[in-house]
Amino acid sequence: MVNDTLTLLGGGDGLRAFLARVVGLEPTATVRLRQLGADAIDVFATTPFEVVAARRARGRVSRDGAVVSAQTLYAGLVDSDSRGGEIDLGPAQDFAWPGALPPAEGFVLLDTLPVTVARDLSDQGRQLARQFSGPLGPPTSLLNQPVIEVEGAGQTVEIPMRMVFACTNLGLIPGFSAPQDVPRHLRVAGLGRWVRLDAPFGSVYHSTRLSLF
Repeated sequence: MVNDTLTLLGGGDGLRAFLARVVGLEPTATVRLRQLGADAIDVFATTPFEVVAARRARGRVSRDGAVVSAQTLYAGLVDSDSRGGEIDLGPAQDFAWPGALPPAEGFVLLDTLPVTVARDLSDQGRQLARQFSGPLGPPTSLLNQPVIEVEGAGQTVEIPMRMVFACTNLGLIPGFSAPQDVPRHLRVAGLGRWVRLDAPFGSVYHSTRLSLF
């Protein structure tokens, strides 16, 4: 079977930084690529927080929905700096993806929050995690704890701590040294069972059903 490939047209630096964080959190993480139009892609990644994170870049994937090891894609992006051209995504790993992707369209913006809200909540969560975590990490009760409630467009959604942890641990929120033209806010959007938290450097998706997807 021929391996899937990715031709990157722009946004490589941001995508490499994103995947470096993904692999650092979970070496066995998988990514799934969705083609958006002719030359844009969303790169979705699994996380240990049982939410999906995504980063957008410019490019073309040989097969829409292709699933690959995050390690493999990251290594290919690093290598492409020197040789350019197509990135070999390695053997398909579609079997490893835990379920359906969030919808590509239809999300409704519910509210906009300052990034300081997520930073403060993450700091508080880390303090609690240090106090109560076991060998498997923070307890499920802490990850499931709703920390933000947003109302808008006739619906109410809750942001659990697991979404905040993912957003901050993956570096999706800019630090104090980031350029001033980088946005300093988060956007909360909803669609059916899905909640999306958009940060300046990527998005986090959570399903409100019992299972991740």
